[in-house]
Amino acid sequence: MVKVQVAVIGFGDIAENSDLSKMTEKLGQLLIDNDYRILCGGLGGVMSSICKGAKESSNYKEGMTVGILPSLDTSSTNPYIDIKIATGMSYSRNQIIIASSDIVISIGGGAGTLSEIAFAWQMNKKIISISTSGGWSDKLAGEKIDNKRLDVIYEAKNEEEVISLISQLLS
Repeated sequence: MVKVQVAVIGFGDIAENSDLSKMTEKLGQLLIDNDYRILCGGLGGVMSSICKGAKESSNYKEGMTVGILPSLDTSSTNPYIDIKIATGMSYSRNQIIIASSDIVISIGGGAGTLSEIAFAWQMNKKIISISTSGGWSDKLAGEKIDNKRLDVIYEAKNEEEVISLISQLLS
């Protein structure tokens, strides 16, 4: 059976043990609890927190977290990544993250996250933005980027709403 691959994008730097970090870790655990796989940029911030939480799931098995890295140096990877994919492509690797996913979750984020959201929109990927996380996720939740699609960037306020929306959007 092919597993659903969820891209998690967002802030590259968040305070450890902050509310946002704790919410992101809980989301990582819930994603694995629900038998999804996690794709991310493999570095810090949201990427580290989501994978740290994934490892807390009783359903966790090796290979459930994948990091698509911007450089050729895999030593920069956060310690919770199982599969390291070095690209040497800098920000261009954002396209690979999104193209390889079945659904995209946005948590906060700056310009890099915005580029990933734009790729997801253009590739017709379902996007869920956590509107309580700040950054571009806050600004774009419930919005359309343009009129080329009938849907919107779906809004969730917390990790439980994200899991519920994923189930709805994939069924």
